[in-house]
Amino acid sequence: MGELVRQYLPPLLAWLLLLIRKPGNDHARRDVRRMLLGLAIALTALTPGGHTLINTLAGTHNLPRLIAHAGMLLAAWAGQELLLHVNGLRRTWHTWWMTGMFCLLCTLFALTPDLLPQSPWVFEYVLTYTIAQLPAYADIIRLCLRHTRIADTTALRVALRMVVTGITLAATYLVNKVIVGAASRMDFDYAFGRTTIPGKILPTTAYLLVLIGAVLPAMLAWLSRHRRYRQLGPLWRALYRADPAIALDPPTVPDILVLRRIRLRLYRRVIEIRDGLLALRPYRDPGIATTAHHRATQAGLHGQRLHATVEATVIAAALHARAADHPPRTTDDTTIAGGDDLATETAFLGLVARAYRDLTPPDLHVT
Repeated sequence: MGELVRQYLPPLLAWLLLLIRKPGNDHARRDVRRMLLGLAIALTALTPGGHTLINTLAGTHNLPRLIAHAGMLLAAWAGQELLLHVNGLRRTWHTWWMTGMFCLLCTLFALTPDLLPQSPWVFEYVLTYTIAQLPAYADIIRLCLRHTRIADTTALRVALRMVVTGITLAATYLVNKVIVGAASRMDFDYAFGRTTIPGKILPTTAYLLVLIGAVLPAMLAWLSRHRRYRQLGPLWRALYRADPAIALDPPTVPDILVLRRIRLRLYRRVIEIRDGLLALRPYRDPGIATTAHHRATQAGLHGQRLHATVEATVIAAALHARAADHPPRTTDDTTIAGGDDLATETAFLGLVARAYRDLTPPDLHVT
């Protein structure tokens, strides 16, 4: 069971990440998808099932290995291309290098009768495969370490370190394969190179670290946006019930099941809440705001939590006044608290929504 997990978990994870990583027009997104595609193809071809399927369809014995190595070269090139682009470095030699080395790899593959370490041209094949990737690995490690020092979030720093560790392990695995090939060619003993640690554990760990590190910041950002979206739910639903016209589309599923286009949905929810608050403005009572501020201060609240609690109380009272058909105010002397941009606005409304959800019945009718 453990061997099946080791063989099939990395390719399944690679395909899953590729499927949920939507295509885009920006350079970075394309490179990430190319890297995931290369890893997915390579890791799938290396599985027993992938190996059997390719050989059955092609009528060969060794083609899965070449396909896997082509996928790895694509992944290495895409990772290097991504980091060069992010750092504003414009190069073309790395593309020509990888293309030329792949052509040489195909030539050596055609010359080998099989891929046994002692067979003719196999050592040259493994050496070429290793040399093809080492410049890309060196660039990836160097540029990731540079970004680690200036990364503005913990998630990004952790992700970059995971990629660096994974690439280092991958390079170690390649060097080990070269030494194994050299031992067979030059007839010296290197028994450790054929053991489980360098032959199985090392590459599997490298694949998982690179896969997770490559998508960790995006996944955490998605989770954060989804949490914000759900956090705004109670306040949005209260305003929607009072004025359904604020919503572009009526809700059809629970917030927890909303998985696609979460960035756009969050943006729309913030805008719709603001529209609902503007529609509620004639029912806001400055006196309630003053009383709520006094109570919140006595409760030890301060800063944004204080303002959010006051805002939630005023909103609750205004919704109650509207539902009870109280006459709207004719003077517009109230202000609506908020942020200076979308990020701060979303964060503040999240605090308001939480405070609104936690209001007790007496808070709804502050006098």
